[in-house]
Amino acid sequence: MSWDFHSLFKAHAKEIARYLQRRGSSMDQAADFTQDAFARLIATPPAATVDNPSAYLLRTARNLAINHDRRQRILSFVEDQEAVLLAVADEAPSPERAVIARQEIGILEAVFSELTPIQRQILMLSRIEGRTFADIGHILGIPANTAFSHMTRILVRLKLRLDQGQN
Repeated sequence: MSWDFHSLFKAHAKEIARYLQRRGSSMDQAADFTQDAFARLIATPPAATVDNPSAYLLRTARNLAINHDRRQRILSFVEDQEAVLLAVADEAPSPERAVIARQEIGILEAVFSELTPIQRQILMLSRIEGRTFADIGHILGIPANTAFSHMTRILVRLKLRLDQGQN
């Protein structure tokens, strides 16, 4: 199997590229598929018999274009599916996270019920309303440092109880 590939390319490359363009390939794609078809013909094992190199080239280029189109359709489907899946993703917490959250809420309720009335007010003003310790001290008629000390003790108690609940 000894062909003059230069002569084959000159004789058939434009014809194959035009054929692919008529079938929907862009000019650049048609040129790429044509070159790939020639590369495959060159890489054909010596033992293989190619009786009609022109038909072989045309068929190979056409198959390359078909395979490319199939890959593009599959990729667009996969990409669209991913977007759809992301759009409908369930944002609900996992069952495990829901159980942990319920346990943490139970611990918080228990600690909250053990607090003195002034500690409850400090906790609510600080963590729920976002007030500063100076504001809390002014509202409750206590020094800001006292409000801070109460809050520190409350947070340490919560941390210890939450840590114990996770063990």
